[in-house]
Amino acid sequence: MRKLKFTTTSRRLAPLYIASFLQSIPFWYATEKLFMTSIGFTTATIGLMVAVMSVVILAVETPSGVLADRWSRKGVMLLGCLALLVSGVLGGMSYTVPIYILSTTFWGIYAALYSGVYDSVIYDTTLEEQGSAKRYEYYLSRFRIVEGCAFVVGSLAGGLIATQLSMRETFFLAVPGILLAMLFLLRFREPTIHKAEVGEPVLKHIRQTFAVVLRNRYLLPVVIAVVGFAVLQDTLYELYQLWFIASNTPLALYGLIAAAVLSTWAIGGLIVNRTQGRFTSLGGLVVILLTLLGLIYLRNPWLLLAAQFLLGAYLTAYGVILSRKLHDELPSKVRAGSSSVVSTLGRAIMIPGSLLFTAIANQRGVFMASYLLLGMAVIAIIAYLFTLRAPRVATAVQA
Repeated sequence: MRKLKFTTTSRRLAPLYIASFLQSIPFWYATEKLFMTSIGFTTATIGLMVAVMSVVILAVETPSGVLADRWSRKGVMLLGCLALLVSGVLGGMSYTVPIYILSTTFWGIYAALYSGVYDSVIYDTTLEEQGSAKRYEYYLSRFRIVEGCAFVVGSLAGGLIATQLSMRETFFLAVPGILLAMLFLLRFREPTIHKAEVGEPVLKHIRQTFAVVLRNRYLLPVVIAVVGFAVLQDTLYELYQLWFIASNTPLALYGLIAAAVLSTWAIGGLIVNRTQGRFTSLGGLVVILLTLLGLIYLRNPWLLLAAQFLLGAYLTAYGVILSRKLHDELPSKVRAGSSSVVSTLGRAIMIPGSLLFTAIANQRGVFMASYLLLGMAVIAIIAYLFTLRAPRVATAVQA
């Protein structure tokens, strides 16, 4: 009977996994920064682009989470797919910096609508199917593996498309997959626990959403750790190509590099999946610090790739663990909104952080700018150690 429950949960989540795979495969990710430099971007304007995108995510993320809790999480996911579609089309049509920034604005809307909703849906689906969320880390880690595999496929294919056709074609050829993702989202049956609990006026609901995050003492180190690791991970995935551009890496290797770096999304999920949610390795924290030192002192492209690979894998693994700690404290009726609030805090740091990072990189080099990432890692690791000391409480929904 136990096995049947888990099989039913997996079957119900299957359309969500497939839709996520198709959304995570856009081919332009592999050569995006190279494409940007080809149409006039500099390191400083790349930082400006990341900041603009972060502002958009900051503005949209929390309202979209509240909308998902009150209206439909599936509806919000579909709107996110539509924003990704527009981003891809505009990106392929970009010949100037302003047009490409407009493209990334829509990508920011997609990221905001994606953030906090999928993990909330997985948590509530697990709770609805099995009566508890004990297996949440297992299903979320599988979700990360699917996303990571899509990143690998998209990166390898994107590198091939860029070398055989052009970097511009990577945008247009991603459109059919995004349309197909929308069809699979339509087939997904979303959980209804959150709808049963939402009955307050919208302003009261918004106040409750923020209060759940900001007034819970246990959540403070969890939020700091989540935000710190998320900022590191976002910086890595957004700007990892800068280290290779600085090292004069040949274009032919960018597809392989992108596949290796973005595969860490799957590797991190696999680490947690294989340990059945018992991954708490303190040795991984040491690896994070050492790899960041590598990004400061290493110049060989292959050694840089090894450092980024290990860094991404462990950041993803700790992110899954911290997601469980976070959601255990969130009531279902504000789960997506509160999760988005935490993501919004990360984006609030990312805006000035990306501008400062790329400004230093533009003047002193990306290797010197990496000291900023090392400082952020120290803060996040200290907060994570505090979460290990804090007593574990019952799931908020059950309480």
